[in-house]
Amino acid sequence: MKASNPPASSSPGGLLLSPVPSPAGPAVLEAPGLLEIKGSGAALAATPGGPAAGRLRGGVTAPFTAVEADWVKITTPCELSRWVPTASVSPLPRPQVIFDPGHGGRELGAVGPSGLSEKTINTDLAIKATDLLAKEGITAAVTRIGDYRATLGFRTSFAAAAKPEALVSIHHNADPDGPMDRPGTETYYQIASAGSKRLAGLIYEETIRALSPLGAKWVGDTDAGAKWRPGRNGADYYGILRQARQANLTAVLAEMAFVSNPSEEALLAKEQTRRLEAGALAKAVTRYLRTKDPGSGYTTPYPRKEPAGPGGGRSGCTDPG
Repeated sequence: MKASNPPASSSPGGLLLSPVPSPAGPAVLEAPGLLEIKGSGAALAATPGGPAAGRLRGGVTAPFTAVEADWVKITTPCELSRWVPTASVSPLPRPQVIFDPGHGGRELGAVGPSGLSEKTINTDLAIKATDLLAKEGITAAVTRIGDYRATLGFRTSFAAAAKPEALVSIHHNADPDGPMDRPGTETYYQIASAGSKRLAGLIYEETIRALSPLGAKWVGDTDAGAKWRPGRNGADYYGILRQARQANLTAVLAEMAFVSNPSEEALLAKEQTRRLEAGALAKAVTRYLRTKDPGSGYTTPYPRKEPAGPGGGRSGCTDPG
């Protein structure tokens, strides 16, 4: 960031970090923003300079909302408001896009017949897509680096602190209607957002283009495509889309493929397939930011009564220490 500092370095998760603080003093933290806990971890305190009341392990990313002397106020993945020493964190550059890998920790998400869990694929894709965008000069951040719980409220706070141009929540699906002649990719957009709709169409378009040549025995819902889903009150059904909308953020939820399908699970276990999916996400985001392409695959959803999968709440959540 400053010419006098060393070049930016890359974290194990692939996020571009701010330069290591120079001998002249620590990097400047301007709230609100995002940070990463350094490798040795950080003690948590209820007040600035107070006694330790927990710990976060290194590599955790989090939003921060205030700075006081040598302490910074963060929101933990389990949605606790705590203070950590500024010496134990590195600020992240403000991202143009945020990737939100669904599930984590005990929340496995959908699980394939051979045991491949959705949470694992989602995180891998988020990191890979971030690295690909960096090569295009587009900064990205990931709400969860590692295998731990991150509540819906935390993920929304993370995005709200950064104010990106787009938020993409990454998922993999289960319980299809039946066989399909193409990938059953589903992208959900915010009902009242033209930008969200366009991004959903671009992600759908790029994912279908990337996966179709693989020739799996595809499955999907009969209304597969780019679509919306209303809740009982007519607002967005999915919490990440609804809460992002309340924070004036453009967001999309992408169900890339069906990990519950044996044929697709076998593909998703391969590094090559994950690179293809991550490439589709990166290309779609790049087109969203740099073109006016409209996207495709828009469809009218059929009414749904079954609830989405559980998870996302604070109950039972333990911060990664």
